[in-house]
Parts: sequence; structure tokens; C-alpha cells
Amino acid sequence: MTVAEVNAVARAFHDGVANQDPEALARLYAPEGRFLPPNMEPCVGRGAIHAAMQQLLDMGARSLDIEPIEVREAGDLTIEYGRYTLGMEPEGADAMTDLGKYIVVHEAQEDGSSKIVLDIFNSNLPAGM
Repeated sequence: MTVAEVNAVARAFHDGVANQDPEALARLYAPEGRFLPPNMEPCVGRGAIHAAMQQLLDMGARSLDIEPIEVREAGDLTIEYGRYTLGMEPEGADAMTDLGKYIVVHEAQEDGSSKIVLDIFNSNLPAGM
């Protein structure tokens, strides 16, 4: 997976959040992909990932900027480390911005595409912010 392809996935995340489209976000994952958000149970498979994405959007996620910092390849896997900026506009509360880091593992699929098989992120902000 090239750096340009990793950047295209980052752009697809940005667009999926901006368009409030949990289906588009879930399609970035392999059928058996795992999404490991903080303070939630692990989400396994596109159905569970779709539900988690919808929950995050419902909580007020409105913008997401992803910056891949390091990309490494290992056979059929591409490991990506980066940072994110998440804009939140919770209903009835002040808008906030979360800054954090992530690790994503992409895996080559039989059709030649690459999909996310593992995705974990957490905030740099102190708990309760």
C-alpha cells in the first residue's frame, strides 16, 4: 500500500464524517475488521463498525482530520501510525476538539484492494475533557 493510498483512506475518513455517512466509513474496513474505540467494547465486523460509527456521529462528531506520520509495510499488511483532530458538536453542549493518535493496520484483500483490519485510537487530552 503506497503512502498515497494511505492518504486516500485518511481523506475517505474525513469525507465520511463530514458527510455523516457511517456506511462509507464501515466500507473502509475488511469484513472481519476490528474497530477499537476508547471507552467502548471492541467492534468486530462491518455491521458492528457501522453501528459504532453511527453512535460516534450521533454523539456529535462533525469533522475528522487524519495525519499519517509513519507507514510501514510487512508482507500483505501496512501499519500506519498517525495523529487526528476530531471536531465534536454534542447536542446541548459546547463544541470541542479532540486531539489524539492512532494505529491502523491495513491488509491486502483477494480483490487487490486494501482494507482496515485493526483500528485503535485514543485522545491526548486528559480524561474528562
